[in-house]
Amino acid sequence: MLLETQEISKEFGKLRAVSRVSLGISKGDIHAIIGPNGAGKSTYFNLITGYHRATSGRVLFKGKEITGLPAYRRCRLGITRSFQITSIYPKLTVYESVLMALLSQRKVTLTFFSPAKKFFREEVWGILEDVGLADQASTLGDSISHGDKKRLELAVTLGTEPELLLLDEPTCGMSLEETEVIMGLIKKLSVERGLTILFTEHDMSVVFGIARRISVLHQGALIADGSPEEVRASEEVQKVYLGGST
Repeated sequence: MLLETQEISKEFGKLRAVSRVSLGISKGDIHAIIGPNGAGKSTYFNLITGYHRATSGRVLFKGKEITGLPAYRRCRLGITRSFQITSIYPKLTVYESVLMALLSQRKVTLTFFSPAKKFFREEVWGILEDVGLADQASTLGDSISHGDKKRLELAVTLGTEPELLLLDEPTCGMSLEETEVIMGLIKKLSVERGLTILFTEHDMSVVFGIARRISVLHQGALIADGSPEEVRASEEVQKVYLGGST
């Protein structure tokens, strides 16, 4: 397993947002975490990425415990996430945004005599080509479309050189056409860059169309985990979430 959570829990006062979730994420997989609003999906992501500290349980990455590591150290190990609300650098160009991610990940210290743009040209252009933004390299982040902002956010996460990429609602606010494009891109990147993808998504056509494995959270607890066919057939999942709609 690339990543494991073992009996992981998170409590906020008397509220248990995540309850003893044990789950493994296989290397190279495209794995969906689904569940109703308030099921604990974002909190679970935060426990994996280090934005929240677990109340109990353990997180292991490539067999080594990382439970106590802060988010920036987990990112340097290869765990990166995007957020439901697009987060980019609005006053940097598309090229500069990806470059900043690479500079940070590789711990490059800049001086007056070492301008940033001379670093990692090949890597930046490679990422921009992969996500289809090379023709907008000189455009400011706040001047591109919503769909392209999602692509840019994905490009920035690639600049952190992840092994495990967590995507929180990657199609949020997108049209049907944009959704098809971004999910096709995610699938392509998983194969070509050897990425392991863990994502949350409310659009069940997206989930069942791309995920190789699906895990279902309800009230913070894991209630199902398996192939799309196994999850679709689960009576408990049908009762609390799918409602026979898939």
